[in-house]
Amino acid sequence: MRVTTQMIMDRSIFNLSRNVSRLMEIESQLSTGRRINSPSDDPIGTQHALNYRTRLTEIKQYIGNINSGTRSMANYENGLADLNNYFLSAKQVALSMASDNNTGEDGAWLASANEVRSILDQVIQLANTNEDGKYIYSGHLTRTAAFQISGNGAEYQGDLGIIDLEIDSGSRIQKNFIGQDIFLKQFMTLGEDTDWNIGIDLNSILADLNMGSGIDLVPGTFEVLDNNLGNPAIVIDLNNPIPPTTIDDVVTSINDQLTAAGSGLQVAVSESGASLKWLPAPPSINSISTDTPLANLNGGGGIFDNPAEILIHNADDSISFSIDLSGSTTVGDTITAMQAEFDARFGVGVVMVGFNADGNGLSIVDTSAIPLGLVVENSSDDITTAHDLGIIGSIDPMLAGDDLAPRQDFSISDIGAQTTAADLGLAADINTEYIGSSITPQVTLNSPLSLLNSQAGFDLGQIRISQGSSTALIDLSGASTVGDVINAINASGLEISASINASMTGIEVVSNVFDKTLIIENEGSSRAANELGIAGSPDMIGSMMLLVKALEDQDQELVGRLIENMDLSMKELLSSRALVGARMAGLDTTLNRLESTSVSVTKVLSETEDADIIYLVSELAKQENLYQAALLASSKTMQMSLVDFIR
Repeated sequence: MRVTTQMIMDRSIFNLSRNVSRLMEIESQLSTGRRINSPSDDPIGTQHALNYRTRLTEIKQYIGNINSGTRSMANYENGLADLNNYFLSAKQVALSMASDNNTGEDGAWLASANEVRSILDQVIQLANTNEDGKYIYSGHLTRTAAFQISGNGAEYQGDLGIIDLEIDSGSRIQKNFIGQDIFLKQFMTLGEDTDWNIGIDLNSILADLNMGSGIDLVPGTFEVLDNNLGNPAIVIDLNNPIPPTTIDDVVTSINDQLTAAGSGLQVAVSESGASLKWLPAPPSINSISTDTPLANLNGGGGIFDNPAEILIHNADDSISFSIDLSGSTTVGDTITAMQAEFDARFGVGVVMVGFNADGNGLSIVDTSAIPLGLVVENSSDDITTAHDLGIIGSIDPMLAGDDLAPRQDFSISDIGAQTTAADLGLAADINTEYIGSSITPQVTLNSPLSLLNSQAGFDLGQIRISQGSSTALIDLSGASTVGDVINAINASGLEISASINASMTGIEVVSNVFDKTLIIENEGSSRAANELGIAGSPDMIGSMMLLVKALEDQDQELVGRLIENMDLSMKELLSSRALVGARMAGLDTTLNRLESTSVSVTKVLSETEDADIIYLVSELAKQENLYQAALLASSKTMQMSLVDFIR
């Protein structure tokens, strides 16, 4: 191929341009410090760099959001800490005025009421905290004050709007707190722990006893054993003649069966109305038997001599011996020991030991043809066994012992796995009138108010129920049953519900809305709310407002009750502060992670975009040399002529 001068020139110019271009590229990288100055420098690297820069921009925004959230959480934490101090101060005032050391001076009550009212004002002010023109507890309605206060209570005016902050890709955190959830949260139910100590009467339903567990009536039998007379025990069948449904049915059935069996034992309702009771009555005959414990004799005085012994002798003491009774625990043991000694000395059947004609003492009979002339005495002046057994005297030929006057001794027990007697509170060993264990009837709608307070009842009058700015006066003076009280409260027109509490021992009142305070208190001189156990408020602001009223009314009992409310308020505040702390910890953790990610991404971006300065300096020198060499070569090449090629 023929090489022309033009071809040489074109090639030289091309090479020189390429050298100049490379030099310019290196100089650009050196001046900017970046390897990539345009997408064409490294398309793939450019894409990566754009992604890295986008991530860094996002991280910067997330960090800004986190800093904003951290400032908000710090404000909430400070506010909740102040709230805790306010309620602690109110509690201290309540403790002072509820103390037995309170002298009851009007000035002290008034000063305490004013102090708590001042605390209440600070609580309300904090609840309506405004920062940068925004109410922080109002949800999305940040231009509206969170709470409106009236003489009857408080109402939440914000909404339930949650303000979220995006703190990382796919990760959000709630920035605000809803005032309703803190200041009006119902931390208790009024009346939930109330126990009216309801009693029973003859009309009480068996199914309501033992807190609704009722009485075991399958088969509904139990035993009554007279320990002085021994077996057989009397078996009481509550289903005879028909299954009982009321206390009256049970009492009538038990008493009829005991009377028919000749027992003087009877059952009745105890005076407190909390249980049944046993009423022992001395039987007319057969008051002792071989089973009668010696401890029951002499009205329960028993025989206490040790050794327990009696002296047997005749007039000239030709017969004289003692009988040791120290091993005896029952009348039968005593008879056996005496009979064995008489049989051993005089032969079987000569002197017989048994019961007197009335069945209430011992007797000794000399059956020999020629009387032995025996006398029974105490074995010494210090031992009174013979006297305690009522057998001092001559056996001529019979010695009829005195009435040993045993105390009553009954054992009432269930048969097998049954629990009938236990369910009735009657299973026991008794010697005298015995009050059975409580059979705790449950409160029902039909429970008479007269049975409450251990049958003392309650003196019910008016109560005042306030819900937010609304209030209702409820007159309970005409109520006769628990259902009447519940119906009257539910007919108040307020958004509340009254019902029997879960423990079935009283009633409870709950608010059906969560944006208003609920306050239940006595009206005038009535103590109905206190006696029913529903006086109080289930939320923070309502509790503080009621405490002011209780101090103004000098109601020491209610002030004492509200101490628990102050404690519960502080407990709820502790939970809220813990939530704030958890959010702050989450923000800090995310911030640390984002800052670490930012460093890593920046490093990778630098590795992707930044130039190697040392390499570029070396490369620049190299390219300059190449350029100079190219210029030199081109200059020599450009001086050639056609003659040079011909040669």
